[in-house]
Amino acid sequence: MMKYLYSILLISALCIAGCESSRTALRKGHYDLAVSKAVKKLGKNPADQKQLSVLGEAFKKVQQSDLDRIIFLKKEGSPDSWDDIFNIYSKIKGRQQLVKTLPEQLISSLGLQLINCDEELIQAKQKAAEYFYAHALALLEKPGRNSARQAYSDLERVKSYYNNFRETDALMAKALEQGTSNVLFRMKNQSHVILPAGFEEELTKISLYELNQKWTKYYTAEQKNMAYDYIILVNMKVIDVSPESIKETHYTESKEIQDGWNYVLDARGNVKKDSLGNDIKTPKMKRISCEVVETFKKKVARISGSVDYINNSTGQLMKSEPVISDTFFENVSDIAIGDMNVLKPETKAKIKPPMPFPGDGELLMQSAGNLKKMVKDIIWNNRQLLN
Repeated sequence: MMKYLYSILLISALCIAGCESSRTALRKGHYDLAVSKAVKKLGKNPADQKQLSVLGEAFKKVQQSDLDRIIFLKKEGSPDSWDDIFNIYSKIKGRQQLVKTLPEQLISSLGLQLINCDEELIQAKQKAAEYFYAHALALLEKPGRNSARQAYSDLERVKSYYNNFRETDALMAKALEQGTSNVLFRMKNQSHVILPAGFEEELTKISLYELNQKWTKYYTAEQKNMAYDYIILVNMKVIDVSPESIKETHYTESKEIQDGWNYVLDARGNVKKDSLGNDIKTPKMKRISCEVVETFKKKVARISGSVDYINNSTGQLMKSEPVISDTFFENVSDIAIGDMNVLKPETKAKIKPPMPFPGDGELLMQSAGNLKKMVKDIIWNNRQLLN
């Protein structure tokens, strides 16, 4: 853990300082960065006097600054300081381990004082864990979800020090339970319309599991012995199905076709002959037609109302969002009356029998399915409201 903490600090320093040289880092007070860069250079050339000078000055300054800070925190005596003390000792140890990669003679020549802080680290770790554990216990005795959530955060800090510290796991489970907002999803029919069988069941089948978050849990059915902090109420105020609408359009398509021959007669009424002795004749044409009846059917189901957020403890309406779900049945069909051979190809493609109107219940069930998707989006968009 100590190496990890030191690495994080070092990476942060590198991100801030960019490509600074060790001397520039020293001048700007980025002492750990200066130490790191100098050690890297000296690993390649231990005789580099410039880097030796930077390392000696930067190490002594940052080491003394850390030790002074620890002395101050210990004198101050605040129990919540042990986490800071542990982190500073971790930084000291990490820095010293970095310097120890250099030859021992070089370290001695610079007069760098390396200290053994293992005992202090162990003590700070123990006291920091004890502080966060005790603080979490006190928070769990307080009412309110926020106190439980802070307790959970403190217990996570305990586990960062010791994976199995006293009853940390059991207390985390308790904090999670106390800190979670339980939300009950319900529906209410205020439309004074009798709903089709299965409608209510279909609407409350909405899957809210994937909307669950760490501190928010949704329920579509009441659980025994569970108190709900909030209620999401789908309040249906209008449930309506329009009358069945039918509109017809009539049009006709026609064309001329040959229907035999007309013979050319002379003045005496005899059929004229051509030079080869054949009868002279012309095509006999007639016009045929086909009537097309185009029927447009329409029927609409509407469910409208609101999604209401209610604080279950106070009964207060926290927020209300309107919701409208329209489901349309529309069908266009064409039937032909007459000889279909006269119809254009695009007209022939439209010839089909009309679909029957769906029942009111069937259309309302489709509208309920659309309504579920809308409600789910509203709940997701307002998820922060229930924290």
